Amino acid sequence: MQNLILHAYIKQVSKRIADEDLPLLASCAVSRGLKRGELLLKEGEVCREIYLVKSGYLRTYYNKEGELINLNFAFEGDFTTNLQSIRSKQKSDFTIEAGEDSLVWIFNLDKINERFNANPQVISFIRRLAIYILLASEEHSTLFKLYTPTERYRYIEKSKPQLLQRISLSQLASYLGVARETLSRIRAKKS
Repeated sequence: MQNLILHAYIKQVSKRIADEDLPLLASCAVSRGLKRGELLLKEGEVCREIYLVKSGYLRTYYNKEGELINLNFAFEGDFTTNLQSIRSKQKSDFTIEAGEDSLVWIFNLDKINERFNANPQVISFIRRLAIYILLASEEHSTLFKLYTPTERYRYIEKSKPQLLQRISLSQLASYLGVARETLSRIRAKKS
């Protein structure tokens, strides 16, 4: 059952993957349970892993002079990582932690490279996965470029209701780039 769920998540990234290649790709992932607040990637570490959430959620945040600024929330079926740190092998400028008790699959890129560096299916999957993660990041970036705070909140209401149900108001305000008081006013207004 565990592998069937993982296979389905792999297929969402790379729809053309042959069914016979799914066990190979699944073997690249290690399952790990996390307690709320447990860190997967600390600011200042070089990132070498890609995380897939099976249950719970992961929160990505930046610490700006003691103020935590939420950059991303990865829920069940979402992948997350620090692609810039992976590519440049530079230290991460943000942290990824469990927002609640969670179960994740971890794709360690160094281990994958050791075992499968000549396998075209694995290489293709990792490339598609990087694009998949970049597109998700671009979606959030576009919110800030094109929409007002009220429009950003309405977008979240329609397309990502789990954010409203599972994260705190303070974290949501940070994610939307507004003060908590502003978010309260936005929520009080009728659509």
